[in-house]
Amino acid sequence: MPSAPADARRGVILLLLAAALWSTNGVLIKLLHDHGMHGAGIASYRSLVAAAFLAPFAFARWRRVAHPGWTLAAVLFFTAMSATFVIATTLTTAANAIILQYTAPAWVFVFSPWINRERATAPQWAAFVASMLAIALIFAAQYGSDRLGLTIGLASGLVFGVQIVLFRKVRALDPVVFIFLCCVGSGVLLLPVALMIEKQLPTGAQVGLVALAGIVQFGLPYVLYASGNRHVSAQSAVLIVMIEPVLNPLWVYFARGEVPHWSTIAGGCVILLSVGYLSVRGSGGNEQAEVML
Repeated sequence: MPSAPADARRGVILLLLAAALWSTNGVLIKLLHDHGMHGAGIASYRSLVAAAFLAPFAFARWRRVAHPGWTLAAVLFFTAMSATFVIATTLTTAANAIILQYTAPAWVFVFSPWINRERATAPQWAAFVASMLAIALIFAAQYGSDRLGLTIGLASGLVFGVQIVLFRKVRALDPVVFIFLCCVGSGVLLLPVALMIEKQLPTGAQVGLVALAGIVQFGLPYVLYASGNRHVSAQSAVLIVMIEPVLNPLWVYFARGEVPHWSTIAGGCVILLSVGYLSVRGSGGNEQAEVML
């Protein structure tokens, strides 16, 4: 029987691997876009492939869905989050897209009072204000040349925040089952839009890249995360997976030479510090680690 320290080390390794695989989303989205695929198509096909990969794991953990209404709402917001994040990545730098999505824990404190009747504490509001100031810096420095990408990226973080709040309503549902349902829902809902825009299914190099995005970047990390998360605290899990927004723009830089704007680096440091602070305090960030993209 492995010792507790050995279990913890195994958990950390699995979470690091999951975060590293998640971080390839930026470069894969960019490459698919370079090969002529629209953001809606990338989001749809990636989700459908991930759903097929996750199906055996989800069915093995399947239990009755206790709150179908809240689950449906969460799936709809997952769809919006996935689409806006992918489209933002095609329109602006990968660093902007991932950093703006990481504002999600800050938005939790805006929506929790309305959905979960949970009031934010003073430190939580301080973290929210810090994140908003960081967003203001990024927008002030880049809005003139990148307004559409930044706006959609911010929308991605906002709807992700709502999804995190909704996830609290369905916490009894196994995370892998939840993500499977989200992938099925988003893939099916976005498919008509993808076909309307592109008028064909993926072909050639697109097929291989979609398979990588759906399995290696999207599906497999959730299985690794679910396995590793059992052996570490929720706070530690959040801090570990925060290597994703650091690695994401690095892969894009090495693959395509894309350099983040100075305001994204500065504002991103503030946002990530805010998420880390919330995690250490045991609030806000914990749910994000359970529903990461």
